[in-house]
Amino acid sequence: MIIYEQPLNEKIRLFMRLEHMFDRFDYYVSEPSATNSQTAIELLLELHEMSSRLDVKSAILKIIDHQTMVIKGFHDEDDVVEEKKNSIIEVLEEKTKELYSFHGQFGQYMKNHSFLNFVKQRLSVSGGLNAFDAPIFNLWLNQPVEMRTEQLKSWIEPYQKSREAIKLVMKLIRKSAEQVEHVAEDGFFQSTLRTGAKAKNYQLLRVHLPSSYSYYPEISAGTQRFSIRFVSIDDLAERGKQVQDDVSFSLSICGF
Repeated sequence: MIIYEQPLNEKIRLFMRLEHMFDRFDYYVSEPSATNSQTAIELLLELHEMSSRLDVKSAILKIIDHQTMVIKGFHDEDDVVEEKKNSIIEVLEEKTKELYSFHGQFGQYMKNHSFLNFVKQRLSVSGGLNAFDAPIFNLWLNQPVEMRTEQLKSWIEPYQKSREAIKLVMKLIRKSAEQVEHVAEDGFFQSTLRTGAKAKNYQLLRVHLPSSYSYYPEISAGTQRFSIRFVSIDDLAERGKQVQDDVSFSLSICGF
């Protein structure tokens, strides 16, 4: 099964991009060849660039505050459900405290980090990060694996609080909706997201397709409605074409 996700607002889009970068960083650090270490440091600098332009902490705190209020407003006579609810609230409030305790921007230490700034400068030139243009980087790549790995982990450490908070936020959002079976007639499906003042605040669409399918969904979403066009492609060098047959798929419309 392949899951295709579409964020419905800019905060969730930001969180999903950061998720992807964190996961890739973990992979390249766990397989610490020289080539993977170079990719890891490039991801670290990309992460810093994104977080320095956008107020990641503020975005996370706003979502956590919203989720906390929603959960507190939910009441159930089942003691087990109430216990689980209180446990989630406790974790959310703990993440809030951790984020408030962090002053300034994530990764602000990089601004005065000579080595990382040099690497960033070389990356601005196509093919510029190489052994002859950057001998200091060549030296770093040839240090013991254990040393490179420890340094990479220490450089990513200031982002861990934001990462853990994003992971929790996205987990709650993804689990907020069940999969519902649908059929896209002639490869096209559209539906309404919200109507009225009391409509749910949806944040994420998740389309579930069997991995055996040879097509993918192109999702277009606005504030009130969304559409899904299923596209098949035989040759990656050519543009895909909309599927002309009916397509069965599962859809989760997530909102928390």
